[in-house]
Amino acid sequence: MTASEAAAQDRIAYLILPPSLDLTEAEGLCQALRDRLHEGALLLDASMVERISTPCLQVLAAAAASAMRRGAEFHLRHASTAFSAAIADLGLTAAIPFED
Repeated sequence: MTASEAAAQDRIAYLILPPSLDLTEAEGLCQALRDRLHEGALLLDASMVERISTPCLQVLAAAAASAMRRGAEFHLRHASTAFSAAIADLGLTAAIPFED
């Protein structure tokens, strides 16, 4: 691991997910996650999510996998009932790990 990679591991990028993550939000979510993934650990707050589409869940699953491949931490916290239900309904609990 290079010195810059080690320094990135010490930083945490925060993102509060919006109430509506429908199809029109997928591209913006993808870009927001890309912008933050290089910063080190990723901490997402899903407490405000009221609606979430399958494409946005796919973006989150890809971000989690990318972070794990790079050895970066991926934390999704405070999942709303709607968010938790969507992950469970699509069988993505292993792909998108979240903490209460």
